[in-house]
Formats: sequence, structure tokens, C-alpha cells
Amino acid sequence: MGRPKKNDYPPYMTADGDRGGFIVRNPVNGKKKRFPADKRSRSWDLATKLHGFIEQRRARLLLDAGLPTLANLIDRWTLERLPLMPWDTSTAATAAMRLKRIKREKGDELVADIDCVAIETWIRAITARADPFNKWRQIWIWLYKFAVSQKIAKTNEAEKVERRSISKKIKSNQKMRQRLDTAGFNDIYAEAEPWLKVAMEGSLLTLQSRKEVCNFKHTDFRDGFLFVIRDKVAADSHMAFIKIRLTPELESLRARAVKLDSIASPYLVHRRPDRMQRRWLEGKDHWTYINERYLTRAFKAARDQVPRFKALLERERPTFHEIRGLGSRLCLDRGMTKDAISALMTHSSKKTTEIYLERGPQALTDSDFHEVAAPFTLKELLG
Repeated sequence: MGRPKKNDYPPYMTADGDRGGFIVRNPVNGKKKRFPADKRSRSWDLATKLHGFIEQRRARLLLDAGLPTLANLIDRWTLERLPLMPWDTSTAATAAMRLKRIKREKGDELVADIDCVAIETWIRAITARADPFNKWRQIWIWLYKFAVSQKIAKTNEAEKVERRSISKKIKSNQKMRQRLDTAGFNDIYAEAEPWLKVAMEGSLLTLQSRKEVCNFKHTDFRDGFLFVIRDKVAADSHMAFIKIRLTPELESLRARAVKLDSIASPYLVHRRPDRMQRRWLEGKDHWTYINERYLTRAFKAARDQVPRFKALLERERPTFHEIRGLGSRLCLDRGMTKDAISALMTHSSKKTTEIYLERGPQALTDSDFHEVAAPFTLKELLG
């Protein structure tokens, strides 16, 4: 439950007209607490916490009566089903983010009261294109499949929502985001911080995505190769394990990453956090690690300093991911074969090795990685 609009009061909070302050009323026992006018923030926070407590209590009572809310369902699915999904970390995080939004906006509604019309109306309100529409629909399908299996719901209402066509012939499905060109890359590069420059160059030279770039370690440079695991497709493709033959350009990039600062970081792309807060360091194996979300925000901040991109709508501005596409087009223009580009980008429909699926990346040996090439220099690519 988010904070109400600025000019509204949260539930159980009213203005004390006689004294010019505020009143917070406890609906359980009817007791009132008065605050002077200069304690508006304290009264607001108390009322918001009280509202949250009452809603939780109401949800528990409904659950005890056999009338679970959507929030109850989401909590159970997250606990009992999410750990069983065959997803990598980023995919699970995206699903958790979507569940969190559904819970925030629809969580207090009864599962039994939500039908396919309500689900479709909600998804349509937050999506414009078919692809995100279908992804949100799938989350609802998983929730209601679980609800049916637990006899919380009689039918899977989400499956009744018609899947949308992703055909590009439909105008709303056509990509609005501009492709990144060499001039745009150079303009953003000029505004980027040194560590972000390393990330941008690394992606352009190797055609790797933001997560792989963030995960480049000095220990991945060995025996004349840069070893990479494309985590997103590691469970679906044996081509997710590649070793890129090192070139003077890649060696130079690594050497420059070491000299960026005085920090002995295991990562090529790294930075000193502005504030060493525990909540930002949890889940990191080193305090200098930059995750892909922070990389995305930093790239956007640099991009929005460029007038030509700042003039565009947000949904039209290129993201860090567009560097991959730019690099692939430049490699193709300079004579690299499509098969070689596909191998470098780890595109494949084949099944991954059982070694990775059963025992994880630590069980891989160097011979399990497929050799690929990233032969061009930045000068050759960008002209």
C-alpha cells in the first residue's frame, strides 16, 4: 500500500479542526491520538502503519474463514512454487518484481472475486505491446494454476484471457526504441563515468549483455581466452559456454580496468559505492560489484545528457542492451559471418550439457567452452 496522494489523508487520519492539528483513530478500540499541526509527518506515518496492520488483520480473518486474498495466494506461491521454477537469478527476480506489483495493487482483493475480465483489464492498463502483456498474463496463469491445485479457486481465470499476437504487422507491437548507432554510442561514451566506459567497450567488443559484462572477472582471462557463461541461456543451450580468444584490444581493456582506481577488485567493471550500506552489499561476493540494474541506470543517466536522446520519449531512447545489436551489425558490415556472430552472442536452440544442469558451472572444465572470436578493435568498429 503506497502513501496516499499529497492532498488526501490516509485512512484513520483526519484534521483536528478545533485545534488545527491532526487526529489518528484506532478503529479496533476507538481510541484517538491527537497531534499538533507541526507533527503532520508523525501522524501520517502512524496512520499509514495502522492501516497496514488493519489490512493484515483483515486478510488473516478472511483466510481463517476460507476466503483468501490475492496477497495470501502470492505469498504462498512465492514460498512454495517460486523456488521450484527452472529460472536463473535475473528471471526469478523479474517474476518476484511482477508479483510484488500485483500484490501492491490487487493484493487486498479476494481470489474468488477476481475473474478473467478483471485480470485482462488490469494487464491492459499497464502494458502497450503484446510481449509484456503475455508475460504478465503468464504470471497470473501460474498464480491461478496454483490456486486451482490448492482448491482456492475453481477455475484458472487467467487462462481465459486471450494471448496476444506478437506479430510486428500490428502497429502497437512495432519497436519504438531507437537503434543505437556509432555516433550515439560515442556521444553517450563521452558522458559516461570511467567504469561505465569499460562496460560499454566490453559489450561492444564481445557482444555480451549487461549481466555478462558485469560478471567479467580477471580470473576469466586465462590461457589466451576470456571465458564467459551466458547465464540467461545456460539452462537451454550448450552454446552458453564460450571462450573468446584474447586480442590486444581485450588485453588493453583489462589493463585499463585495473588502472581505473586503487581498488583491488576481482571484477573488470567495478566501482566504489557512494555509501557502504548493508542493504546494498547483501548478495554480493565483493563490495565493488555492479549489478545489471545499476549499470542500466548509469547508462540511462549518461544517455540522457545527450541532447538528441533527451529530446526523445523515454520509451524511444536506446538502452545498454542496444550496444549488443550495434556491435553485431558492425561486425557483419566488416565481413564477420552470421554464424560467427551468432556463436559470439551465444544464440542456439540446442540443449545445454547435463554437467551444468546437474552440478552447476563449477563442474565445467575449460574444454566445455566453445571457442569464438571477437576480432575487431574499437577503431575498426567505430571508424
